[in-house]
Amino acid sequence: MRRWVIGLAVMLLVPWAVSLVWMRAAGIEAQAEQGILQDFTEQGENRQAGQAEDKGGQKEGTGKEGEEGGMLNEEENREEGENDKEGPGEQQGISEDSGEPKKRKILVERKGIKTYMDLEDYLPGIIACQIDTDYNKEALKCQAVIARTYVYRLMDGRTEIYEEELDMDYLGEGERSLTGDRMKAVDSLKRCREAVQDTRGVVMKYEDRYILPLFHAMSAGRTREGEADFPYLQSVESVSDTKRDDYMKVMEWSKDSFTAAISQIPGASGVDAGQIQTVKKDEAGYMVEMKIGAGSYSGDAIQYALGLPSPCFGVETEGDRIRVRVRGRGHGYGLSQAGADAMGADGWGYEDILNYYYKNISLISE
Repeated sequence: MRRWVIGLAVMLLVPWAVSLVWMRAAGIEAQAEQGILQDFTEQGENRQAGQAEDKGGQKEGTGKEGEEGGMLNEEENREEGENDKEGPGEQQGISEDSGEPKKRKILVERKGIKTYMDLEDYLPGIIACQIDTDYNKEALKCQAVIARTYVYRLMDGRTEIYEEELDMDYLGEGERSLTGDRMKAVDSLKRCREAVQDTRGVVMKYEDRYILPLFHAMSAGRTREGEADFPYLQSVESVSDTKRDDYMKVMEWSKDSFTAAISQIPGASGVDAGQIQTVKKDEAGYMVEMKIGAGSYSGDAIQYALGLPSPCFGVETEGDRIRVRVRGRGHGYGLSQAGADAMGADGWGYEDILNYYYKNISLISE
């Protein structure tokens, strides 16, 4: 797992959701409900247009749609392993933080007006953009803890943070469609608000640090193991993902179009679609390295060059056609949202789900 992979995501935190929460907090809910769906649709259309412009190459440093910068800059200045740390806390249940509770705030600006929002009021809008809100309520609670943990981690002891610093779109992969009718949008935000309330203040820590709570839409049947700096990102089975109708996608290219796409990868040379060989896959089945002609490329680079939903893929050649079978959606690290949905439906609580996907963590209420 390379560092620039950690923050890969295909979802954006659009302003409409946060604006709705802010307007409600300011006591003008009626005005919000009148205008929200128009903003909702326009933001979705603008984002889709931006995605179409950004596809076609790997943009290291800024990332596809600018995704890699914020979170990775923060990660480069930090080390997971520090000296003088205690051992991991209890895995099950939630511990109470012994310190004085801190009220954390987000400084937001809407139409030239700046105001503070309580983080707990801000979170529902984030969750609505990160996960299918029709998922089981326990999966939504997992997402609430994930979002809160990331913000706490980014605050790094502060109690206030500018909205621009959050870069919540870098947290995971699996973009939600932000178009729909008024009642659907209102119900989605309501379910997210309930998830935040039911997990109020709960965050995840490994030893004495907030974890980097990576997540993705759907694994390829097993999640991926992180680097040594992220010991809580271990590979676990997520078999229920393989039973979903959208688990596998088959995509095809002509050899010429395939060659043209791969040639857009920075440093590509000698691309020959007639010479394709898998060099290495990880234990979860995700492509690590593939040789195409004279060059070798990472699975992630190929994923973004071809616009694949996941770096877990295999390539087949048939005549003049190149066929790629892709499994899962997203980078494969951390929590699988589809897996969490299935586990919640089977009776798992959100604490148990989080402890399954993130190993040796403590759930703490702060």
